[in-house]
Parts: sequence; structure tokens; C-alpha cells
Amino acid sequence: MSNCFPNSIMGHLLLYCVVIFLLEAESVHAKITQIPRQLIIEKGQEVKMRCEQDSQVTQMFWYQQKPESKEKGLVLVVYSVGKDNTENGDDPQGFKSQRPETNIFILSKSSAEPRNSGMYFCSSD
Repeated sequence: MSNCFPNSIMGHLLLYCVVIFLLEAESVHAKITQIPRQLIIEKGQEVKMRCEQDSQVTQMFWYQQKPESKEKGLVLVVYSVGKDNTENGDDPQGFKSQRPETNIFILSKSSAEPRNSGMYFCSSD
């Protein structure tokens, strides 16, 4: 089998393809910031968590991982498919959500309960 390109040219073509792929992959992912990063509250206190993304991705999600079920994965609490649009997930637990801007998704509850304990994660797609 003959080689169409000399080794030096083939090496440059491969490098070029890899660089293009990495640049494309980088541009797809949004940077997510959760505010506050840590929140410890007592039963009955107000809960408010804010998620911000640096892109105009339309779908955003809030997930919970309960302390006793780390092996079971994440539970979808609420989600949004665009500005001013929010929906309950599999286990909303009395949380309310707001999507005032495309890049902001807020999760809140006026009075925390023990069942709300866990780690919360925001994501976008």
C-alpha cells in the first residue's frame, strides 16, 4: 500500500485535525457557576441557589444527590428549556424555580426540610 503523503505532511495534517477537534469541543461546553458554592442551613430557613452559565444554551437543570444514596446517582429536581420557562423534575420537593435570563436559573424554597439535604448540581445542555 502506498502512502499518498510524505511522513512530514501527514503528521501536520493529523495535528491540524486534532487541533480543530479540540477547539470545536471547547466551544460547545458552557462554564457553570453555582452561587453560593456551599450552603449550610437549618430546618425552616430559606434556601436560594443561583446557577449561571457563560453561554446561551437554552436547557438548564438542577439535580440533587442525597447523602444516603450516593450510589444511586442524581435526581432531577427542576429543569428549564428557556427563559421564563421552568418545569418540575422527578422529585421537586417543594422547590420553586425561576429562569429570569437565558444564562440564569434559580432554585429556592421558603422553608427547608430535612429531605432537602444533599448536594445540588446545576448543568446546561
